[in-house]
Formats: sequence, structure tokens, C-alpha cells
Amino acid sequence: MNLSDEQKVYVQTQTAVDDTLPLSNDEIQKCINLTLRSSGSDIELPSHFAVNVRIVDHNEGLRLNKQYKNENLPTNVLSFEGNLEEEKNLGIKPPFLGDLVICLPVVEKEAIDQEKNFTQHFAHILVHGFLHLLGFDHLNNKDKKSMQDLENIALNDFFLLRQMD
Repeated sequence: MNLSDEQKVYVQTQTAVDDTLPLSNDEIQKCINLTLRSSGSDIELPSHFAVNVRIVDHNEGLRLNKQYKNENLPTNVLSFEGNLEEEKNLGIKPPFLGDLVICLPVVEKEAIDQEKNFTQHFAHILVHGFLHLLGFDHLNNKDKKSMQDLENIALNDFFLLRQMD
């Protein structure tokens, strides 16, 4: 994918938790933009598209993971691909690339258990989920390494810019 200055992703953030998020809506948008730029994804994207980021509690995370992954525990992030082509054909503007669902309590517990900074771990999970929407996966060692490299590039860029703000 050749990204131009015209490429635009609209990020809608929904929160179903009372907790303060580790990143602001603007920071979530910047993190997604930097991930898109660093991805070099081969999927064809329209010049403008949207992504929904939903931050959920334990119960909603559990329900969604049961329903869609048949697992009886909440997970840190779920990615649900949209249908860009169908939405473009229906005239939906901007068409949705998909939805990311981040279970905040799981991400927070992982950060504690793995002795990671909560904000940095949240950003990592956001980047990871968005890369899945762009078609990346980690089913084998080569793909896993490629995805980790992209995550590191996007996160380094994000936290460098964040320090400069």
C-alpha cells in the first residue's frame, strides 16, 4: 500500500468502562495513524476509512470472547474485520475497516503480571489489534517476527512523538 498525504483513517473510540484510559482519544488516533504508516500493508485501502475502538470491561470482554472465539475467558484484544468493498458499494462513507475491542482489565492485569508500563502495554495492544485488521497475523515464526517488528516501529514512533508533545 502506498500511503499518501491523502490517506486518512477516522478512529471512533467507545468506552464501556468508568476507568480513565491510559491514552486520550487523540493519542489513540495518532497511534493508529503511525501504525498505518509503518505497516506497508499490501491490502487495498480506500483513501478514507474508519476504525472503531471499543474499550470494554471484564464481562463484555468475556461475553465477546465466548461468542466469537469460543473461549471462556476475556482476552486483551479482539479484531473484527469489516467489509470495505461492500460498504463502499452501499455508499457508506467512510467505510469501516473493522472494530477493535480492548478489554481494559485484562490489559491492566497483563501489565502488572509482566511488569510493564500500563500505558505502553495498552498502546502495544492497540497497535497489535490494528495490525490484525490490516491483515497481519502471527501463525508462524516468520509472520510473528514481521508483526513484532512493525509493532516496535509504530510504538517507538508513537512514544517518541508523545515525548515531544
